[in-house]
Amino acid sequence: VILPFPDGVVRSGSKVGSQYKALPASTNEAYCPTLRGFAPKTELPDGVNCVLEIVIDGLDLKAVEDSTRLGMQAAARGGIKQISAGNYGGNLGKFHIHLHSLLK
Repeated sequence: VILPFPDGVVRSGSKVGSQYKALPASTNEAYCPTLRGFAPKTELPDGVNCVLEIVIDGLDLKAVEDSTRLGMQAAARGGIKQISAGNYGGNLGKFHIHLHSLLK
């Protein structure tokens, strides 16, 4: 399993696609706290001023599920408001991991 971004974290959420053809991904303005006043819609609850996205790549589904479970358990400490996941319509892979099922 690897976290392919620098330090393993992407600041603010991303989305597949962009208004520019050369960019395969861009900032998801609905999950970007600094764009809250400019975006047509925000998905951020009140009091959330930081969004971190962790991208996990692995050789098989079990490795990614195990890493995701451990990451959620490590992150679910004081100050964390919400943990969620995106599948991006299957554009980034065929697996859709349901977070609640990982914690059972």
